[in-house]
Amino acid sequence: PALLMGNVIIMKIPSVGGLAHFLTMEAFAEALPPNTIQFISGSGRATMPPMMETGDIDGLAFIGGSKAADDLINVHPHPHRLKLFLQLEAKNMGILMNDLFEEFDTDDNYSISHSLDDIVTGALSYNGQRCTAIKIVFAPKGQGEKVAKELSNRVEMLSCGLPWEKSLDGKYSQITPLPNMKRVEYMKGLINDAIAKGANVMNPDGGKVLGSTLMVPAVVYPVTANMDLYSEEQFGPIIPIVEYDTTDDLIQYGQESNYGQQVAIFTRLGGKDVATLVDNFSSIFGKININSQCGRSPDTLPFTGRRSSALGAMSVLDALKEFSVATVVAYKENKQNYGPMSKIVQENIATHSKFMSDL
Repeated sequence: PALLMGNVIIMKIPSVGGLAHFLTMEAFAEALPPNTIQFISGSGRATMPPMMETGDIDGLAFIGGSKAADDLINVHPHPHRLKLFLQLEAKNMGILMNDLFEEFDTDDNYSISHSLDDIVTGALSYNGQRCTAIKIVFAPKGQGEKVAKELSNRVEMLSCGLPWEKSLDGKYSQITPLPNMKRVEYMKGLINDAIAKGANVMNPDGGKVLGSTLMVPAVVYPVTANMDLYSEEQFGPIIPIVEYDTTDDLIQYGQESNYGQQVAIFTRLGGKDVATLVDNFSSIFGKININSQCGRSPDTLPFTGRRSSALGAMSVLDALKEFSVATVVAYKENKQNYGPMSKIVQENIATHSKFMSDL
């Protein structure tokens, strides 16, 4: 989008996965005029602040932590001039409604089994290392242990290994290594803090590290408000489970959280409680998912967030607006004094102007 709107770009290559950009460099070099896009590698803390300090950066598109984003913005000599597009942290809620646990005569509706399958996928795809992952699960009072055991059974079925390795069924590894030891230590710290305050790892080998950075996903229950895992984004393979009494508890969590990207509500029949959550969450989250895991797509819809989760909107159309500023060429039609202005503008100016020409 930034290129389409006429911007010259400097792209910071990520520390992990940077080799893939060698292929994009070659493609850009063939397709774009010289110096349209530049690449810079190295430590973000070492490379980004000096560029921002020059004041020559007009826009910042940043995916990462809110503290790092604030630090970059604050070193710019004119931060009010920056056009900002930020995708930051999230603590996306996965909510299991009471009606999923009630007895029904038929099994035609969305079930608790469907919802737990969606939660495992939503929480552990890409090892949970995506801002759109489900980061915390809420189960009705008295159902938390059942949910934890069912999720544990599903997690045990996931294959762990290197990305190119296949399990006996011929499928590639579903859980792969974390990027570095720092991330592993952070996961272990969250798990140990929860255990010290009364939680349990519900699945065998949950949290176990295989080799250096390959961690077996951990289902942690019961998670309570005094635990770090309750409020901090884990960004990794941990599924924390919290029990709630009423929808007010759910609303309060959403209101008091530092983040506001997405929520996933799982229900069999819907109803007033779900409608109440939707009404309250509409001013808290950027996306409310019904019987679906949290996610970004489709890109025809806005992808937004509130609070420390995002700034700006991403979609096919919105992204073009984020990387541009509208300019209007205006004139008054006054034939009596100046002649036909529309003809002057359209024929004598627009035909010679690159800016006013049709794309």
